[in-house]
Amino acid sequence: MSRVKRLSGEACSYFLRGRCTRTRSPEESAAARCGLLEERRRVGARTLDRLERIKRLADPADREVARRHVIQKNLAAMNRLSCAGYVPAPGGGPLCIHQHLVYCLLLMPRCEGRCEHFLLRREPAARA
Repeated sequence: MSRVKRLSGEACSYFLRGRCTRTRSPEESAAARCGLLEERRRVGARTLDRLERIKRLADPADREVARRHVIQKNLAAMNRLSCAGYVPAPGGGPLCIHQHLVYCLLLMPRCEGRCEHFLLRREPAARA
């Protein structure tokens, strides 16, 4: 008698490196968001807000000094950000190998094979 084996999810459109990338609920999607990317966005938004407020200074020399100070603080804040699972993507840049859109693959559920959300991939998955 043969044993029943689980099907692979590799033929599914939602399958990516052993994880299911299908978003199920807003709560599950929020839990899988990349924390490092979110922190970078917050730091960037704060920096843009500060640079916008600098424009109100009357003296151009003061504006330039304040602009340099804000940019220096932005760089320092960006350098302090980290993620335990961060692995640089090939090709350089700030992208992580685990980043999928705005999500972290490590936080997404493991693919157990075929499920009720299985969507056949039109072309075979590239081996990575």
